[in-house]
Amino acid sequence: MSDTPRITLPHLRALIGLRVRYEGRPWVVVEVVESPPSLVLEADGAASVIQADMHGRPWDFANETRMINVLTADETGLSDELLSLEIIED
Repeated sequence: MSDTPRITLPHLRALIGLRVRYEGRPWVVVEVVESPPSLVLEADGAASVIQADMHGRPWDFANETRMINVLTADETGLSDELLSLEIIED
């Protein structure tokens, strides 16, 4: 068994509520997806966007979200997206 430290779901869940900067914009970590391990980011302070229904028609307003993979495609390291996140200090 490898001695490499592993990121676990409890580690990732501890990030919920963290404010981060991604692609030059502020976001908040709002959820963790188990498989593949991912963080769900919600736009912080941005106006709501229109969500389409399954037929592409405007249906509802929601905050903009992004999903960030935690691991690389081969699951051997941390993804570039995750490493690009900057923590916003309050």
